[in-house]
Amino acid sequence: MKSPIAALLLLVTTLPFGHGPAKASAGQAANVFPGVLAGLVDQYGRGFDPGSVRGRLVLVNFIFTRCGSTCPTQTAHLVQLRRTLPAPVRDRLTILSISVDPANDDPATLRTYAKSMGIADRRWRLLTGSLPDILRVTRAFAAIRPDVTSQALHSSEVRLFDARGRMLQRYSGAPLAAAHLRADLMTLSGARA
Repeated sequence: MKSPIAALLLLVTTLPFGHGPAKASAGQAANVFPGVLAGLVDQYGRGFDPGSVRGRLVLVNFIFTRCGSTCPTQTAHLVQLRRTLPAPVRDRLTILSISVDPANDDPATLRTYAKSMGIADRRWRLLTGSLPDILRVTRAFAAIRPDVTSQALHSSEVRLFDARGRMLQRYSGAPLAAAHLRADLMTLSGARA
């Protein structure tokens, strides 16, 4: 029996999705964000309201809680980055971590993961949804790479969206380009280093 993540990969690479993930550009996310996230739920089981991030800086990354490598490391680096930001910058920032493993990452599992990673901020939402919802989101963000092994089925990039929902930058997430990301967040928030 295939793992849920392998099943997700198989669906992403075989269903007729127009351009498909192999050809999807990250620019597609800029055209659909944050509306493409409608239908997802957070770690508390609350539906995601795309309007909740209007006027905010938003970081988006993709995770799965059973990952033993990149996901927990990236999450830990984002936790540390967030802690080092001045309060005015933190207050303008929302982080959305989207699970690529909806079969295993229900709201309770995401809540446990958040607690284990030290995420205790209401502006950091861990999102999941049905398999069709996650497929829609991963296609829009070109977040599933069909040409990799089961250890790294999703993009490790972190994407930054401005207050108008435009994608400004993609950052390396393995390792996290924390200094570059921090500098950009400070600039966008008008904060001094």
